[in-house]
Formats: sequence, C-alpha cells, structure tokens
Amino acid sequence: MPRPRKSSGNETTVSLPSGGTSADLQHLSTHLGLPLDVVGAVMTCQGMGVRTSRSSARTSGATDAGVAGTAGGEAIAAMTNVWGDWMTEEMTAPTDSNAAVATANVAASDADNELTDAKPASSAAATTAAAGPRAYLLPIEPRSANTKPGLLLQTGTLDATIPGRGSVGKVPRLLDLECPTRLFPGLLGIKFVAVVTSATACHSVGITQDSFWSMDETYYAKTTLLCHPDGQAYGWGRNESGQLGLGYSSPCVPVPTLLSIDASKTGNSQVRFVSAGVGKHHTLLVTDEGAVYATGGNKCGQLGINNEKLEACDRFRKSVVVDYGADEEDTVKIVHPLLSLYLSNPNSCIFTHAHAATAKNTKTTQKQQHTQASCGENISALLSSTGHLYTAGSSEFGQLGNGETGEHIIAAGKLGYANCQKFIHRDVFVQSEAEEKGGMAPSTLDAKGKVKCVPLGDSSSIRLATVSCGKNHIIAVEAPSSDGELPRVFSWGCGDYGCLGHVVQADEYMPRLLSSFRGPMFTNNPPVEAVAGSNCSLVRTKNGHVYYMGKHRSVGEATMRPTLIDALANNGHVVTAIGAGSQTVFCSTANGVTVSWGHGNHGELGYGKGENKSSSKPKFVNTLDSCLVTSLVCGMGHTLFLVRDEDAEDAKAIKKLPKLEEADVAQFVEQMKSKKGGETGDEPPKKKQRGKGKKG
Repeated sequence: MPRPRKSSGNETTVSLPSGGTSADLQHLSTHLGLPLDVVGAVMTCQGMGVRTSRSSARTSGATDAGVAGTAGGEAIAAMTNVWGDWMTEEMTAPTDSNAAVATANVAASDADNELTDAKPASSAAATTAAAGPRAYLLPIEPRSANTKPGLLLQTGTLDATIPGRGSVGKVPRLLDLECPTRLFPGLLGIKFVAVVTSATACHSVGITQDSFWSMDETYYAKTTLLCHPDGQAYGWGRNESGQLGLGYSSPCVPVPTLLSIDASKTGNSQVRFVSAGVGKHHTLLVTDEGAVYATGGNKCGQLGINNEKLEACDRFRKSVVVDYGADEEDTVKIVHPLLSLYLSNPNSCIFTHAHAATAKNTKTTQKQQHTQASCGENISALLSSTGHLYTAGSSEFGQLGNGETGEHIIAAGKLGYANCQKFIHRDVFVQSEAEEKGGMAPSTLDAKGKVKCVPLGDSSSIRLATVSCGKNHIIAVEAPSSDGELPRVFSWGCGDYGCLGHVVQADEYMPRLLSSFRGPMFTNNPPVEAVAGSNCSLVRTKNGHVYYMGKHRSVGEATMRPTLIDALANNGHVVTAIGAGSQTVFCSTANGVTVSWGHGNHGELGYGKGENKSSSKPKFVNTLDSCLVTSLVCGMGHTLFLVRDEDAEDAKAIKKLPKLEEADVAQFVEQMKSKKGGETGDEPPKKKQRGKGKKG
C-alpha cells in the first residue's frame, strides 16, 4: 500500500493565524491556566481588542458576551491582552518553591500597571543574550553524519553547457532528465550520504557511504548497526574553470568521476571526505581531519588559498584558515552524535532519557576542526566542530560578514572591493538598535541610510549549527543548547528581493539576527535548518514547517519577511528536506511526498514528460511518490536527491523510478572529451602580448 500523501498526525497542523500549531495552543493553555477555546480566541485576534485590567479579568464574576466562562464560574473579559500578559510574565513557568513569590509579583505588577502594553518577544531575547553565553551542544558534525544513506537521483539536464545560456531542444535527449532518474546504477553501485550543489552551480559533488559497518552498544538502548561515510567524493557537471579538480578544464563531465587529492599535499594516500561546498566556478572538499581543499576559479579569493595572483587552478590546493585567538583548544560540551536527533524527535531515536542526560553533562576538551562548507557565486563559508564561522571571497555585498565591503575605485567606471583571500573567523553578530530596546523604539539609520545595528550581548560566544550560501547572501542557524534556549537565525549579504528576511531590500554587512523567529510560537518548534537559493531563503523548523522569504521566480511579488508555506503546513505535511536553486524550490516530507515550484526550463522541477516547465504554487513530483527523500539540493538546471533504500516498501517505490546508464550518454561523453582543454596548472594565465602582426 503506498504511503499516504497526508500526515495522520495533527500536532504539527497549523491552526493559528501566526503560524502556531495545536501543540503550541495546548502549551499556551497549560501555562496560562485558561481553556483551549479562550486561548484560541485570543490568538485568533492576535492579542488585540479591549485592554482591561489583568487583575479584574481574573476576578470578574460576570461572563462577558462572546467568551465562555471558566469551569469555576470565573469569567475572562472579552479580547483582553492575554497574549501580552503571557509574553511578559508567563514565558518561564515558576517552580513550585517560587510559585507564591511569582504570584505576588504578578499581582503587584497588575496593581501598578493596569493598562501597560506588553513587551514583545525581542525584549526577552535581548535579556537572554545579555545573561551570558549558552551551553551549546557540541561538536557540530558534518551534515552527512546525520543523513541516512540513499540512492542518487537527478532531474534536469546532464548537459552542463546549457543552463544559463540556452534551453533544451524541442526533442529532449536521454541526458535531458525530465523527472527524477537513477543515475548510472550499473556504474555507481553504491549509496551516498551527501549530495552537494548550489543555486549558481552547474556542477555537483557526491560523498559515498562506507562499505563497512560498526556496532556501538555503549550509548544505545538496543543493539543497532550504524554506517558512516566512506568519504569518496564524485564530481560531475561543468568544468570550464577546473572546478572538479581533475587536472584539466572541459565544458562538461556528464558522468560522476572520482575526485582525489595528491597524496603529497595531504600526507595520506587514503583521504576521506565528510563535506563539500560547490560554487559557480569553484569547489571545496573537507576531510575527516578537518582540512579544507579547494579548486576552480579564484578571482575573488573564494578558494581561500591566500594567492591573489592565481585566478584559477584545476587541482585541489589546501585552503588557508586564520583564526585570531581561537587556535587554542576549546573546552566544549561533547555529546553523542545522535543526541541532536534525540532532542529534535525523542520518539524516533533509540536513545533513552537516561542516555541523553548522561551525554548532556559530558564535558571534555577538543581541538576544533572544520566539518561543514557552503559556497555561493564568489563566496565560501566554513563551520568548525565548535560552531565557529569562517568566510573567504567577495565582499561586494557584505557577504564576508566582517562589517564592510571595502569599495574603492580602481579605474574610471570600475570599482574594486576588499575581497578576502583566506578563511578568517567571524565572531560579530548584531541586531538592530530598535530590537535591542525591545522593538518599542523606531529604527534609526546610520550615515549611509542603513538600519543601525549593535552587537548582541553574547556575540563572541555564538556558535552555529548550519550555514548556507545563496548567490550573494548567507543564512545560518545557531547551534542548540542544553539549557533549552531558542536557536537564533542570522542572515547577511545581498538583500535583494527581501531574501534576508529583514523586511527591506538592503544589504547587511554582518550576521544580523532575524527577529521573526524569536516569537513564542517557536518555543516548541525551533528552527533547525536554513538553505539559500539565488535570491530566496528557506528555514525549516523542528515540526517540519517551512518559512520562505525572497523571490525565486521572474514574475510575482517578493516575500519580504519569513512567511509560512501554509499549503504544506495546513495539510499536515511534516517537511524533512528542503532545497532552493536558481529558480526552483523543493520540499520533501516524512510520508514520501515531494513538491516543487518555480521555473524549470531544463526539467529541474521534475514534473515529467509533457508537463509544464513552471508552477507558481507547490506541485507534486509524482515520480517520487512513496519515495522517502533523505536529502535534496537544487542547482542551476538540475536537482539532486538521495532516496532511502532500506525495506521492501522502499524497494517497491524505487523499482518504479527510471534509470540512466552510462551507455545512454556514451556519445555525449565522447563529444565532451574531444573538447577537453589542457591542464591549466597552478600558475596564473599569462597575458597575451599586444603588438602588430607579422607582415605578409
């Protein structure tokens, strides 16, 4: 029986206008001590209405019209600002020993401030930030460590010479994939734990699953077998700048090819990769020892190899990482790799509560190493195991996060920027001056007309869990903490079309707090992942809701602030994987449903033969019905998926998928080989001499 398209659960169904769920409603009801219907009525009006004395609202004996009385005969005044009351006083439930003191304080506050407006959530956030650093759950692991291995699928063209320059012909070739298709199962008889591309990239990288299994009975409630990434990296797609690191440049490498690094540069003949980043003209690979290697275009320093004269290289070179003051060993809380999974969904993990408590309290000292990478058009970002952020590349839109662009005049009509040639640690995180004051004061502007921002109180100690680069902007999510603090979301760089979520189309030169995710609706539904498209951003929460900002279609209005994709949330879909590309957006759910929308001229939306090439609203990708997608990424002209293959139901769903074998593209492969360029090496290209030609 195929998996149903709608979730059977209702705890994550959005039932409130502000994006809250029934579980959030129950949480409010419990903390406020009010009936569900009363809390629902207040939330529906979003806290607006007749402001009455909070004390009189609690003691009034008359039942006001339109609002039902409580079980004990006590009535609640209609449309009172209970929302604001709860925000001010009930955010932290008092313990039994302090309940009497808390009640007395509330009563005193009511007597003195009967008509005082409630403080917004951002005030509470600022207070928390000033309280001191958080107890983060570290280390930060590669994304592949928490991804179930899957079979590799692609939709969109394998001819990487077309995207951004032309369109697929009227008669599609076999390599122009119009729906998700298994890539070369005969050649790649392996599973992958990571697939990587980006909104501006026409090439991709995949990291394979390990061929051995290991057993760990210490932390698990029952015996289980776990797999770890083998670390072999395969690359395919556009290679005009040597971005695949194969030692030569070529228009396209259509078949996934094993990538390697010269043993003389690594000191190890068997390097294992755990993460990768893919930009428009460059690629980063991260090893299991935390070293970073880069290849491809380097005009803006995005390779981080500290060589300004080298504009491109076609072999991997080691990146330079500078960490002022953070090279020392960092004392952090080390937890078991599955604790983060336990915290996000305790019922789905084989951890017990006792194991989780033990892991939370485990402290040790470790030397940080790099575990995650992400790339944009001319920007690269790294995350370390201790959650530190590093960036290199272009600073044109402030995407380095160092507070400046360094704009200067090179020549008449030509501007230059203070690009960064090596990876440098960025540790300043800001919020607007108005948000620091609780959102009550109007936003102030600096001399350049930008919103004035100030550093967060705990700026230097903030650690990140994920980072994602769009074309010219970056979005990141803070690491979870053992004390239950709500993870924050930060965005910076180019603000075109509102892709940063700060309501205005303005660039941000430092990681700025996205205050939209600080409300109480996210207390039990915190953000866990963010991805960036060319000019849009997506944020996924623990309950599987997705928020969108920016614009990914050439028509229509831009979304200037994070907005819930209610077409999914209102139908009970729990989203587990998200992706955003050049003009596409994808979401996959826990029930084997995948939807996409946007513009896909090359088949990257995956709707199939004869179907439309675009959609303004989320539309089912029917080929993936019943397939559980463990990971997905969107590039330019193509989309990649990893599909689970663990049981009979998975096998049945996979059996229906079309396949593409190496023989199907053999002719195209030969065409690309004939156009293969010579090795560019590590030396910068020589400029051609200007002069008169030979006389005849």
